[in-house]
Amino acid sequence: MSDPKLISQAKVLEAVTIIALVLLALNLLRLVGVVAVGFAAADAIGSGDLTAFWPELNRFLGALVGVLPTLIYLGGVWAAQGLFSRVARGELFSAANSKSLADIGGALLWGATAAMVIVPWLQSWIDGEYGYAGVRIEQETLVLAVIGGAVLMFGRMTSQARRLQSELDEII
Repeated sequence: MSDPKLISQAKVLEAVTIIALVLLALNLLRLVGVVAVGFAAADAIGSGDLTAFWPELNRFLGALVGVLPTLIYLGGVWAAQGLFSRVARGELFSAANSKSLADIGGALLWGATAAMVIVPWLQSWIDGEYGYAGVRIEQETLVLAVIGGAVLMFGRMTSQARRLQSELDEII
């Protein structure tokens, strides 16, 4: 039997994550300038002059690289929404919930890694430096990476514990 307070909290958190997903997706579209690159592409195709499109495409790719960590974090928010939805239905210690925990942790860990290592490297290539721009370690990003690793491990541990409990139930 599930705790009514837990179910209520899960329903609220599910609604919050759905709102967050919509707002994050809309903000990402704004940040990368999907509309601007779309108009630039239409103008270039209409005029037959693709050279005017390249600067806008370069800006778009740079913006896309800049939001790469957020795109990865968005996957974690999606996994959290699934977790909250299942808990709201009374499903607690399931394989799907263990996987969601691991996915949330992985999103935090890989998003932080992208912010620290992958984004600086890709941005240096887009800027024409063709080298490695170094690692950008900030306190918040490092904390997210460590917490992400812990949540990832916790998700895998609960999955293992569920398998062990299943084996014990078969023996008894």
